[in-house]
Amino acid sequence: MDLQLAGRRALVTGSSSGIGQGIATVLAEEGCRVVVHGRNRERAEKVAREIGAVGVALGSLSTDEGAASVHEQAVAALGGPIEILVNNAGGSETDSTTRPPLDISIEEWLGNYNGNTLSSVRMVLHAVPAMVEAKWGRVIQISSAVALQPNNLGSDYSGAKAALNNFTVSLAGSLHASGVTINTVTPGVIMMDSLLDWGRSQYGNPDMTVEEVTNRMAADKIFDLPPAGRLGSPDDIAVVVATLASPRSGFVTGSNYRVDGGQVRAVL
Repeated sequence: MDLQLAGRRALVTGSSSGIGQGIATVLAEEGCRVVVHGRNRERAEKVAREIGAVGVALGSLSTDEGAASVHEQAVAALGGPIEILVNNAGGSETDSTTRPPLDISIEEWLGNYNGNTLSSVRMVLHAVPAMVEAKWGRVIQISSAVALQPNNLGSDYSGAKAALNNFTVSLAGSLHASGVTINTVTPGVIMMDSLLDWGRSQYGNPDMTVEEVTNRMAADKIFDLPPAGRLGSPDDIAVVVATLASPRSGFVTGSNYRVDGGQVRAVL
């Protein structure tokens, strides 16, 4: 099926590695004009060359000035307003995800809210007005399974992602009949290069396959395998994002798509 994405202008935040890189790659393969975003020039430019992106946008989204600069760089590289915004940048800057709520400082709560919720809000405020004016646009927020099914650790991170989910629904309602849709994609545990490298280091074998690392981690109860029987990959997320970015998905907005192999055990 043709997703009708050829020539569409897309910015994927946090796309110099991991899930964001996977999303940027698939959008480029579908014919989008893609800008790669990151904070490290060398990594961002390397990904941009590999996928044939039109350029890079560098900077942190944790400040108003940084987000404004990233938006300006992206528009300049694309040669026009952003039509598809994928808010993927985020994560935790500390090890708070390994600690219970009473051991997480106010500063860490604020940092995670700023980095995972307000970073997306900033980019929406910059990019969406032009989408509304053009009567077409797509915003896809990348959340986390812990926003829906939190565990006992890292409540600052899971709470920030839950706020992002709430923002998606609120914004979708406010953009009534505008031609702009906004949806959330919620990954489960994803086998990214960083996790694979950690597993190989943990078990002292740099030649372990993805399947071997996954099975060993599951046996050691580092995580539970979801019903799908494997961990996700960046491509699993990217395919859903590309579908939501398509003009064919104009009747889908305010929704949350779980791409977690069945990890979240809820009817949502």
